[in-house]
Amino acid sequence: MAGTPGRFLAAVLLLVSSGLHRSSTCPDSCTCPRAPLLNCSSTGLSSAPRLLRDSVAELDLSHNLLDSVSLDQPHRNLRDLWLGDNRIARLSLCVERNRGRRRLRGSRTWRGRGCESWAPALQLLSVERNQLQQLPQGLDGSESLQVLQLSFNRISTLRPGELRHLRQLKELHLQHNLISSLHPQMFQDLVQLRVLDLSFNMLTSLHPLTHLSLRNIGADVRLGGNRWQCDCSMRSLRRRMAFDGSRGLQAWSLVCASPSVLSGRNLLQLEDDDLNCFRTENGPELHRDVTVYRGSEILLSCAPQGNSHKCTIT
Repeated sequence: MAGTPGRFLAAVLLLVSSGLHRSSTCPDSCTCPRAPLLNCSSTGLSSAPRLLRDSVAELDLSHNLLDSVSLDQPHRNLRDLWLGDNRIARLSLCVERNRGRRRLRGSRTWRGRGCESWAPALQLLSVERNQLQQLPQGLDGSESLQVLQLSFNRISTLRPGELRHLRQLKELHLQHNLISSLHPQMFQDLVQLRVLDLSFNMLTSLHPLTHLSLRNIGADVRLGGNRWQCDCSMRSLRRRMAFDGSRGLQAWSLVCASPSVLSGRNLLQLEDDDLNCFRTENGPELHRDVTVYRGSEILLSCAPQGNSHKCTIT
């Protein structure tokens, strides 16, 4: 029994040291149930923890009061980041102190839209149900990103080139935003894309080249709940979709919102003659299909648009 007090004291010291270790590595109000996970969800945070362990691979900051999230150094093991259900209006993945600075990585100089990413190994980024008005800044510094969840925000514009570096991206969720138009080449570089959800936005038309690039990639595209205007500008798209359907390829579902006579009808249920355009008071309709043979010359009559004229070939 002589050794009992010594063993008891050793046990007490071990417990105390374990408690000190936990408090020094796990931020207040957060929990660390397992080594790679830092769970700060639903803890009333108004700012993100500044000091993160290097071993953190999963960081959950969802259901808090965060206006923004910024870190001052790269966390190269961080793979999954959850920021949903906050009030973030603008998100930057740029390291604050190195913004605009050129750095040398290995054998190449890297400049990710003028910043170094604080999550260069990120694979999942979830920022749904916030107040974002544009895509997060510095996404091109996270080239391993596979899932980008931005649904239920206020994003209205997607700028060409914003996603071109995300060649590993498999899922892009943009449903329930305010997107009204898409650049024809917006998604052409996303060669691994399998799911693209654009449902419940403000889209009224879709360029045939957008359809072509996404069809070639083979993505599952979701477009329901938009404000599709089924007029003559949709003829080329309808033909391409009908051709794909005849070849057994999956056809997209575009349900017309206007004009009222076509409201509720699927674009593929219509014929070209159903897709009409408004006529000017003293002129022809603003769209005309033209067949052009290789080597031939054509003269197009263009529709007036304000003080200029607009000619479009699709």
